[in-house]
Amino acid sequence: MKVTFIQVEGTAEELDASDVGRQLIAAMGVSPTPASRPSAGEDAPVGGSRQSLPIPGLAAEGQAEVRKMLTRNPAAEQFVSFLEETTSWPNAALHGVKRKTHQEGEPLDYSDYLRLRRQGSQLGGFAYVHADTGVVNLRLNYDSDAATLHGIAPDAYLVPKGHRAYRVSVQITDEDTLRQALELAEMAYKLT
Repeated sequence: MKVTFIQVEGTAEELDASDVGRQLIAAMGVSPTPASRPSAGEDAPVGGSRQSLPIPGLAAEGQAEVRKMLTRNPAAEQFVSFLEETTSWPNAALHGVKRKTHQEGEPLDYSDYLRLRRQGSQLGGFAYVHADTGVVNLRLNYDSDAATLHGIAPDAYLVPKGHRAYRVSVQITDEDTLRQALELAEMAYKLT
């Protein structure tokens, strides 16, 4: 008989967000028990049909804030699918943002938008994403070639103001816009 015992300390949110914890559980071949599922009053599943899993790629410190924003997004499940896919790409990571008033030691801000970044790139993020609206703002510049953009992603639109590198946006509202957002995000990821 083989007995494996692992003791881990942390809040439920920290443990849920731990990649190492998920890898350990997967390696042991253990599936979540019904007792580990949320009961009334606990966090509801994101998008209504997913288990109450952590938001993919997001640090524990931002989980509660982003989960709260997702309650306002009617396409939350597709948005979470977008994060799940993009954060699985090599060296891609999801971050909160540092505000201009950020002081050393303060946590990142997760209350407005998040930054998808290719680690090691000097160009910064390849996308800025808004959990409450599902808008994905990408590091692509199609200012002079809107027809090409609309051929790739018919629901994408050009942003007339802001940083010149981030001029393409798409709002994830369904499976079709999710597919378009992923295609554009992959293009932006490869360019950073």
